[in-house]
Amino acid sequence: MKTPEHPIFLESVKYIRSKIGITGLDQVQQSILERIIHSSGDFGLESSVKFSPTACRDAIKALKNGATIFTDTYMAQAAISPMAKRTLNSNIECILGMAPASMSIDTTVTTRSAIGMKNKWLNFEDKDTINKSNAPLVVIGSSPTALISLLDLVEAGYKTPSLIIGMPVGFIGVNESKTRLLNSDCSYIVLEGSKGGASLAAAATNALLRAAEN
Repeated sequence: MKTPEHPIFLESVKYIRSKIGITGLDQVQQSILERIIHSSGDFGLESSVKFSPTACRDAIKALKNGATIFTDTYMAQAAISPMAKRTLNSNIECILGMAPASMSIDTTVTTRSAIGMKNKWLNFEDKDTINKSNAPLVVIGSSPTALISLLDLVEAGYKTPSLIIGMPVGFIGVNESKTRLLNSDCSYIVLEGSKGGASLAAAATNALLRAAEN
């Protein structure tokens, strides 16, 4: 049985719709935008959310086929887990689980997130049961270096995620990583500019989980 949305959330969505009016987005894209605005309280994000043409369709198909969700932070993992349990019971894994200890790397050269992403994706690459229809969704809400690490692997010929949610937050390397994703062949949902974060990336993921359930 589908779990209903909380009445306060539904009232918030009604208010958001009254403010943003007609967006030209399809139903799933609209739901993603609404959850991002709800999570941020920022109506100004409407013009910053970009979708590749088949992003939502690719993600929903993969989720229905049992795709795992990779996150770049434990915070995003925690924010997605309740919705995953209420909907498709999707498996969620954080790339930091395969990252080295901070003291064992040269942080002037790389980051734990970048190494964790590489290790996680190479481990996924070895699974013969994974194909294009159920490749993992990758949710980036913090680390531009994790996003760059993943794009490097894809461009090198490794498997492609079913979707990359590219919403790293900050200033150093953030715009560059998002621009590279926008110019890639990957399916993406990107929040342009310096804004982003675990809560917004998770909000987009939760909207997709709800859509896949429906």
